[in-house]
Amino acid sequence: MKSALIFFRNVKTEFDGNYFANALSVFGSGGLDIDTIEILSYADDLGFKRRLLEFKEMFDNLIIIGGDTVRFNLKNIIAETFDTPLVENENARSFLDAVSKANAINYPEDFALLPIEGVVIPNIYGGFQGFILDTTDITLSVLPFDYKEVKTMTDKYVLPYLENKLGIKKTRLTLKYFGDVKKLKQTLNQPELLLEQGFYYTIFEKYGDITVDLLFDYETPEERKKEMVRYIVSNLKDNIYAEYDVSLSERLFDLLKLRNLKLSTAESFTGGRVISEIIKNSGASACVNEGIVSYSNQSKLSRLGVKDADLKTQGAVSAVVAYQMAVGLLKEGCDIAVSTTGIAGPQSDNTDKPVGLCFIAVGMKDGVHTYKYKLSGSREEITETAKNTALFLAIKKLKNI
Repeated sequence: MKSALIFFRNVKTEFDGNYFANALSVFGSGGLDIDTIEILSYADDLGFKRRLLEFKEMFDNLIIIGGDTVRFNLKNIIAETFDTPLVENENARSFLDAVSKANAINYPEDFALLPIEGVVIPNIYGGFQGFILDTTDITLSVLPFDYKEVKTMTDKYVLPYLENKLGIKKTRLTLKYFGDVKKLKQTLNQPELLLEQGFYYTIFEKYGDITVDLLFDYETPEERKKEMVRYIVSNLKDNIYAEYDVSLSERLFDLLKLRNLKLSTAESFTGGRVISEIIKNSGASACVNEGIVSYSNQSKLSRLGVKDADLKTQGAVSAVVAYQMAVGLLKEGCDIAVSTTGIAGPQSDNTDKPVGLCFIAVGMKDGVHTYKYKLSGSREEITETAKNTALFLAIKKLKNI
């Protein structure tokens, strides 16, 4: 069985090699080998039509990623090529209506149109509903561009479908890891693991948050799989926050619910991103006390009780101020407090402190710990990494109580 993958991209923007490598790994980690990759311009309708006709004759399986980004009618070309009409799919319409309501976005109506023989691939995060069109010539899977959407739809629908059709003999286990990539790779590349036949892994990292997919041949005994996973977890236990696919905010939310605790945040340079991640979870009101964006020194003084002398001598970006921000939250009735202060850039704060310096404090009434980091990248990369770091540190605190 031969498989091909078509990506669409905006050729006027910078090429993001990491995105394409990570999207490709979604299929490799599921045991699906991709023989050919084609990257087309999102405006190249003639090129797409030509390649679709060629691939129809050359491959058994074709995956198209970026169906929601193209500047031409991709579905019409597919319908014409396979001589099938497009109709509104009832299931696709249901999912489109649900996600439109959840995201408060009016997505295009044609996102619910599928070839009449197509099977919907539900998209619970975005509007574009994917589909599988299985013909006598080829199995065609069409997906959106966003990595999170692609991974979820592929893991839950595309790979199981192809596994059954193509006889893929792989099983996969997922670990969620935060922190040092070098340490992670050193562990995964140990001889105890690499000498094992039929073992592979893929890593997807975004702003410090890492998804590790461990892939095993079906023939690998269950006990051997468990031994290998235990070996990995024992070496990385301080940085593994889940042994299943879950986001940082979902994991923190689950721990707050499990322990019946309320969280408060005081954010300076992360600007409310930490608390916004928590409240994305349905039922967050049971676990959230308050979220304060304490951007100015005056806010830190009046709202959180930070000492004026420390602001003047240590500066807002300091361990002592992060500590006092968290303590101020704990005085107002929460069970766990998270505070952030730092310099996201692109300029510094008129001191000799560098861009990327930040302090994150996490604590409960038994004590508050302050962490210092020197992050790198753009303003957005620094802010997002700090947000994720704060979520992870809160998870780490709750796991250990």
